[in-house]
Order: sequence, then structure tokens, then C-alpha cells
Amino acid sequence: MYPTRLNLLSPNKKSHLKRMSHFQFTKSIFEILLITASVLAMILLGSQMVLQNYFATLTENIVSINNEHREEIREILRINKLLDETHTIQKNFIAWTPYIVTLSSSLPDGVILNSLSFDKKEKKIVITGQADTRETFLQLQEKLATVPFLSNVKLPVSDLTKRENIGFNISANLE
Repeated sequence: MYPTRLNLLSPNKKSHLKRMSHFQFTKSIFEILLITASVLAMILLGSQMVLQNYFATLTENIVSINNEHREEIREILRINKLLDETHTIQKNFIAWTPYIVTLSSSLPDGVILNSLSFDKKEKKIVITGQADTRETFLQLQEKLATVPFLSNVKLPVSDLTKRENIGFNISANLE
């Protein structure tokens, strides 16, 4: 059999009782949320302390490793700087020896060179010397015209007025 329940409360009190039970339920939920948030905050604070400890230990290790290898690091930096300078020098290097060998092999007998001037920026060469005879000087002119890395060979016409001991100053462009 079902128990009989009598509700003798007035409708005002019934609604007030309902509101109070809803309020108690909401209050209980907020209490649970507050307790949960407090527990999570304590866990986060504990993990923060552990992480800060770990970070401090890691920083100490890095500093001690750097102190142990300071000389090696300086040596590596010095070698890197030296390698950069060497690379720059090698990049700007021009092997002049093949040019000089080719020029000297194209000189006819009776020609004496006093100076060779190479201008890397202007890509020019100036040859100063002396030829025994006019024929030797003309042979020099022909041979210089066949040198593959010379162009626009300029011989002063005044040099052709003498028969012997012709001093010359020849300029040409390097290719």
C-alpha cells in the first residue's frame, strides 16, 4: 500500500520551500566547484615549484658546461673567423701566373720587358719594355694580338719611328 502524504503548507510557503531547495542545490554545486578549483590550484602551485626547480638545475648545468668548454668555444669562433677571412681572400684571388706565362711565351727574341702592371678592377694590363729592332717590335704586336685573354691592344705609333732600341708602353684590356 502507498503511504499517504499530506501537504498542509500554503502555496506561498510551498514556493518559498522550492526556492530554498533550489538555492541549497545551487549552493552545493558552487561549493563543489570551489573545492575542485582549490584542489587544482594547489596541484598547479606544486607543479610550478617542481618546474622552477628543474629550470634552475638545468640553467646551472648549462652554465657549468659553458664554463668547462669556454676555451674550446673561443677556439672554434677564432677558427670560424679565420675561415671566413680565407674564403673572402680566395674569392677575390686571381691566378696571375698563367697570364704571365702566356705573355712571356708570346714574346719574340730581342724584347726585354721592364714591367707588367695588372689592374684587376679596370681589367687592364700595361706592358713596358724595349725591343731591339722595329721588326721585333712588329712581331711583338702580332703575337700580342693572338693572345686569347688580351683585347684592344694599343701600341703608340710614335714607337714605330725608331729603327733600333725601341722603348714601348703597350696597354690592353683583359678578358
